[in-house]
Amino acid sequence: MVDVGILKRTTYVVENAATSAKFYEYVFGWTIWYDNKLMADPRFPPFGLEKESEVHLVILQAKDPKLGKLGLLEFIEATPTESFPEKKNRVHIGDPILVIESEDIEGVYERAVEMGANVITKPVDWYVPGPKPDSKIHLRTVCLFDSNGIYMEVSDHPSRKE
Repeated sequence: MVDVGILKRTTYVVENAATSAKFYEYVFGWTIWYDNKLMADPRFPPFGLEKESEVHLVILQAKDPKLGKLGLLEFIEATPTESFPEKKNRVHIGDPILVIESEDIEGVYERAVEMGANVITKPVDWYVPGPKPDSKIHLRTVCLFDSNGIYMEVSDHPSRKE
């Protein structure tokens, strides 16, 4: 089978791209890879806009140079048809889950709280079945929503060190 698609990044629509980027820079140490204003075609993303709209797109780069890009898209001239939630405390069908790996779970938790994140679970240890029979994976995880309502699960894998 031919590989016909490469996942480049996930982009979220946010109220303020610059402010949102600061959260990921501070909490995770990611860097800005792209930061520009441009005109968005009204056909994509499909928000029901009738003409081109100026947007601000910030793309953050995580540790891996090819994987781990996160886009933050702000509409400047037009407001999408749906309003943004203040803060969420649950996910719904169709909602994405941002899954991040970090060896600094306590630090991520503390910095996220400083930045006003809605923390769902403080750092907790738990286990999931591993890919091999009778194996298990030890995780240390913190779960939270950022100020845009983006839900994320941030985990360390202590079992890799055991």
